[in-house]
Amino acid sequence: MKPEWKTILPLLHDTHCHVNLYPDPGEVREQIARDCMRVVHVTTSPAEYVECAAAGGSTGALAPGLVPQEIGELAPQLDLFCELIAAARFVGEVGLDYVTEDQGERQLQRRVFERILRCCEDCGDRILTIHSRRAAADVITMLDGFRGTPILHWFSGTQEQVRAAPENVYFSINTAMIVSRRGRNLIAAMPRDRLLLETDGPFVRIDERPVRPHDLYLVVDFFARQWGCSAMEAAAQLAANFSGLEGAGA
Repeated sequence: MKPEWKTILPLLHDTHCHVNLYPDPGEVREQIARDCMRVVHVTTSPAEYVECAAAGGSTGALAPGLVPQEIGELAPQLDLFCELIAAARFVGEVGLDYVTEDQGERQLQRRVFERILRCCEDCGDRILTIHSRRAAADVITMLDGFRGTPILHWFSGTQEQVRAAPENVYFSINTAMIVSRRGRNLIAAMPRDRLLLETDGPFVRIDERPVRPHDLYLVVDFFARQWGCSAMEAAAQLAANFSGLEGAGA
């Protein structure tokens, strides 16, 4: 990393990072604090959220999550999850995952996600980071009229679905998306003022290691080249997007 990036890192954010799941979460938190970055610590279950909240040490927003991939186990905890939403501005990871071909499981995912969306509206504005793997069409349909602020995390649908997304939907971009032609084509269809940053660490890897929040300078550099501007200007645009996200409905 070039020395000038050190002055840009405090402008950056990470809207989707599983800090608790790194092999060395304490070291990751310390690095985030040194870099002065804004990081949303997402969780996968109510139990993980409660554990993280009790342990403390988070250097950003801690978000209660209920991942669709484990819906059979987690659906009975939905009432508890909705209670946790009431005390959190950021929510996630939530959404749909249609890797499963079991129609009953997909239907259960939709029922749970519908309840989560209603709970978020009942609690006032909530910012959701949403999983939509192979389920983009249904997620976008369910977000129509939603009165919160959704972020489609690591979106892998189509350009047509990007354009069909409601105007309050943001898209978060990680290092894996900028290295594939399909990912770059999707990003090109996304409104510049609704783009955000994410790592999805530790699941995304870079240089044979889990990506960390400070690696997002690579995404900023990508945007600077795409937009024909300086890295500082690209970072300022993304910072403004994140500020707008936090101010929406507040």
